[in-house]
Amino acid sequence: MPYRRLTACDLDLISGVAVMSAFPKEDISSIISGALVSVFPQRELLFNEGEAAEQFFILLKGQVRLFRVLDDGRVTLFHLVAPGEAFAEAVVLSGQNYPVSAECDAGAEIAVVSRFQLISRLQRDKKLIARMMQALIERERFFFKELNDLRYLSPSQRLANFLLSQRREEVVAKHVIANRIGVTPETFSRALRRLEDEGFIARDPQMSILDYDRLQQFARR
Repeated sequence: MPYRRLTACDLDLISGVAVMSAFPKEDISSIISGALVSVFPQRELLFNEGEAAEQFFILLKGQVRLFRVLDDGRVTLFHLVAPGEAFAEAVVLSGQNYPVSAECDAGAEIAVVSRFQLISRLQRDKKLIARMMQALIERERFFFKELNDLRYLSPSQRLANFLLSQRREEVVAKHVIANRIGVTPETFSRALRRLEDEGFIARDPQMSILDYDRLQQFARR
């Protein structure tokens, strides 16, 4: 696997990541000193669910899928990581195992930070712990909502919430959305048809929202 050194542009991107935003820029340089950027020429598994979390990751380029394999063998996409986003930072701090698996796309570039580096820096300045924990709490709230949606909302409601969360200019492939909301392609088609039949969205490739208020009410039932 090829590696490269961190650049000034990488550092700027990393400075905006939630887990790093608690630190001054010079401290971030200290935490990630010696870290290299892994460059993945092809799709590759980064870690498996249940493995010990000794590193966390910051995506600099490309895309990473966080997923779980359910008891019935289905693979559920838990989260699509975008550039400028960290993942596995909370479990690294807590000393737990990875709760999901991660796979990167070909061409991804990822900065890897060891648990030892992060813990060592926090131990030298206890004031940083509170600021970092606040950032992580916000992340945990987001992921709790994701798990809650998978457990309690219908496929149509999950699709409605996904569409409401997207920016208008974004176009996401339907098979990606199906994985994202944890349904099969067939179930996704039925959920999509229901939203179209109810008049919430248009029958077009963009799945354009026609009635935001009604769609929001439907998603919250």
